Amino acid sequence: MNRVYISLLPILLLFFSGCENIFNRNIAEGSIEFEITYPETDHGDLMAGILPNQMILRFKDGRTAGSVGTPMGIFKTDLLAFPETRTVFQLVKLMNQKHALRVDSSEIESLYSEFPEMKIHFVDSTKEVAGYECKMAIVTFKDNIKEEFSIFYTDDIDLDNSNWFTPFHEISGVLLEYQVRKYNYEMRLTATKVVSEDIEESYFVVPDDYVQIDQDDMDKIFEEFRDI
Repeated sequence: MNRVYISLLPILLLFFSGCENIFNRNIAEGSIEFEITYPETDHGDLMAGILPNQMILRFKDGRTAGSVGTPMGIFKTDLLAFPETRTVFQLVKLMNQKHALRVDSSEIESLYSEFPEMKIHFVDSTKEVAGYECKMAIVTFKDNIKEEFSIFYTDDIDLDNSNWFTPFHEISGVLLEYQVRKYNYEMRLTATKVVSEDIEESYFVVPDDYVQIDQDDMDKIFEEFRDI
């Protein structure tokens, strides 16, 4: 009997380890944990040790709240997106400074114009990411100003039009592996876990002690972070 149990144990573990992702299909409230890597960053870069290495994306009622922080707690930024009002808030905490930037849909479109012109190619290929079978897309740039990269997204999370405020707004599914560039750093985000859980309303509220600033001031704050 013991021999039978031992031989079945690996199969049972394999089955039950996949159950969590089966039950997480089409969830409308929960969180996604991402690992952040920097494909173009030299290991000798002095910033490499303090750059964020994880993002948590929380979602509820179509809203999203992404949170990124440095390992030592020097820097933290949150991005709150509200599709019903087409507004986004970026919160930044640097040392003891707390600032908030509010942008609407027209300002977001203006920001798109500052990015290199890109084209998204939908291809017939899939890959498993965080237990989800994801579809693949390839991002290319006009005149090859940047190297192309791949994106993987899923339709099995109930979060409609989650990319409306990003350069990838053509993609209707939830991104589980993708790449972005901000303030001279290329970041690759790969989902490692998707959790169905109750999300507190406080994640979608701008704290009273955050000072409202404009885009120019926000850019200066990120430049200060790079100079630390």
